[in-house]
Parts: sequence; C-alpha cells; structure tokens
Amino acid sequence: MIRFLATLLGVLSLAAAVVGFGARYLPISAHPVLIIAVAAPYLAVAAPVAVVLLILGRRWLLAVVALAVTAALVWVYVPRFQSPPPSAVAAVEVRVLTTNLGLGQAVPSAYVALAKNSADVVAVQEMTPEAARGLSAAGMDAAFPYRVVLPAPRAAGIGIWSRHPIVNSGRIDGYTLPMLGARIRIPGVAVDTTVLALHLGGPWPQPIGQWAADIRRLPDTLGEVGRSAGAGAVIVAGDFNATADLAPFRRLLDGGYRDAAVEAGAGLTPTYPADWFGPPLIGIDHVLVKNCAASSARTVQVTGSDHRGLIATLRVPVDRAATQS
Repeated sequence: MIRFLATLLGVLSLAAAVVGFGARYLPISAHPVLIIAVAAPYLAVAAPVAVVLLILGRRWLLAVVALAVTAALVWVYVPRFQSPPPSAVAAVEVRVLTTNLGLGQAVPSAYVALAKNSADVVAVQEMTPEAARGLSAAGMDAAFPYRVVLPAPRAAGIGIWSRHPIVNSGRIDGYTLPMLGARIRIPGVAVDTTVLALHLGGPWPQPIGQWAADIRRLPDTLGEVGRSAGAGAVIVAGDFNATADLAPFRRLLDGGYRDAAVEAGAGLTPTYPADWFGPPLIGIDHVLVKNCAASSARTVQVTGSDHRGLIATLRVPVDRAATQS
C-alpha cells in the first residue's frame, strides 16, 4: 500500500513539474497556459519531491526521469540566485526605481521618501492626475528636478523623474497603454542614457489578446530604441504584466537586453500582489538593460499600492568603447 501511494503521489508530482517546465516554452495564447507558466517556479518544487516518492515506490525508471527533470530545473533557476562577478569596467552607478502606483493609490509622502533614499531615476505606472499632483506636493519635483510625466485616469498614466538632466523625451503609442522614453545625461558618462518607461496591458482577468499583441510587438520597439541609443545604455523599466517564466517575455531579451534582477542574482523578485495578507507571488515588474550591467536588484514595499517597487542598481560605462564592448 505504501509503495502504491508513493508511486501515485510521485507520478502526480512529476507530472506537475513537467507541465510547469513545458509551459515555460509555449506561446501564451490562452489563460490556462498563462497560469501554468506563471506558476512554473512553484511547480518546480514537485520535481525533487517526485524523485524521493518514486524511489520509495521503487519505480526506478520514473525516478531517473524525475531526477533528469530536477536537473533541468536547477539549470534554469539556480542562475537567478547567483551574484555577478565584479566588473573592472569604469562605470557610474545609477539606481533605478520602477513602481506601479496601483491606480494612483500609493501614498505620495511615503513614496517620495522611498524614492529620495533609494533612486536616481524613477519610473512610475498607473499615475493618475491626482497621484501626480500628490507626488509633486510631497516633494518629488524638488528631489528629482527633471521629469517627463503623462498623468491619465486609472491605469493609463506614466512618468519618469530623474536627478540627472533629461535632454530629450517622447511618447510611444500603438500599445494598450502609452510608453514614455527619455534621454538622460548622466555626469561622467560619454553617451546619453535612454530610459523607457512602459506598462503592458494586463492579460488577466480580461481577454488575453491585447496583452499578447503588446508583448508580441515589443521586441521591435526595443530593437528600434536600442538602435537609436547607439552606444548609449538603455534602461527599460515598468510593469510588463509578465514573469520571466513566460516565453514571450524571454523573447524580449533576444536583442541584447538582459533582465536586471536575473543578472544581479536577485532571485524571483515577486512584486504582485502586494495588497493581501500573504507575500507577493509573481514578478511582473522588471528592469531590462542594454549596454550597461546590473549589480543588484531588490523589491521594496510601496504603501498603498498593490505592487511592490523594484530597485535595480546599474553600472553605466563611462566611455563609448566600454559601452560597445
């Protein structure tokens, strides 16, 4: 009886791990695949459990399969927890904070205090007109004298604040929600840095089509932004409504971009939901980088928002040659 129960539970555990692992590589065109792929890191825990159970059940071939799946999952997830080696490239440290303000409900005074203490560049999403006025009144503009903001009702507002001069900016349309780009002149850096703040439409609970269209189009936009930036660093910050376990998200990295949290070995960096009794479960807020490197990343509590903020410390090379290497 014990062998039978161990075998049954082992097979179920192995199936859960395999389904989660496989969903990471599927196109996301329906909610069931989306949910399974998002849950993949948690389903991965079932693989080593399956190994133990199948050994107890004396199902040796299945145990070998479970061991192989466990090894594959270790290969996928362990690098997310490995810190990068020190870099010898001369660079300027830039701290980037990205936050979904939760339909403008983040408490302005608390958010300004957080930003002042932890960031040089701030990207915000879901910035309502009321939230923009509240942030300015709480001292955001004084702490970050350069800004380009597009407040809008509910989820459509977006903005960038910077301690360093913004020398150019523009809006990118054609997506469910607007994007905002800016060129920032960082002292000591030879080529201006491009910052893109974005917020992709949500895939849940509404139909998945708009989100799928947004993330399918985004690689072309990132490619164009990268070409326009030339040798300069590119920082893409925002709410992607996608985890690193979704294949469409990982395709964003094909053009030379890297996920700052992954590069910094920061783990899963879950940011959502942050307004319930438990910890956040999924990491849908990201900072992507090109022609610069991430040395650290962490999530932070944002009072009033349903997202945690994400802070990434980036090393932006000081000269053109280092940037191109």
